[in-house]
Amino acid sequence: MCTTPYLSQEDLAILSAFARVRGEGARELASLIASSIPLPATEKQARRVALGSTVRYRTAGASETQAIVIACPHDANALLARVSILTPLALGLLGHAEGCTVGIALPHARTLPIDIVAVQPPSSHLCNPR
Repeated sequence: MCTTPYLSQEDLAILSAFARVRGEGARELASLIASSIPLPATEKQARRVALGSTVRYRTAGASETQAIVIACPHDANALLARVSILTPLALGLLGHAEGCTVGIALPHARTLPIDIVAVQPPSSHLCNPR
């Protein structure tokens, strides 16, 4: 199971800004930031989940996959499978690489293992805390 997320400098800056201005989810974002290893500014996040990435995943052991886009809270839309960075699913996926199995935090100290099947890098993500 992959446990250490690797985040780009840009994603760290955006997540830090959200952690400062958001009440809801700020603690979880701060925890993600603290446990992440920053990537050098020159290194691309090839095949790692980043803001704006499209992620194809499945529950560990299942055959059926689902796809989501990791989005800023004001861009999240369940009908378009755009999941907010403040959700447990997005927080658990951010910074992890294609091929990893990650644990998604659930209520009552439970964890759901998720396999990251494929990651498409973001085309762009202009994400500003509001």
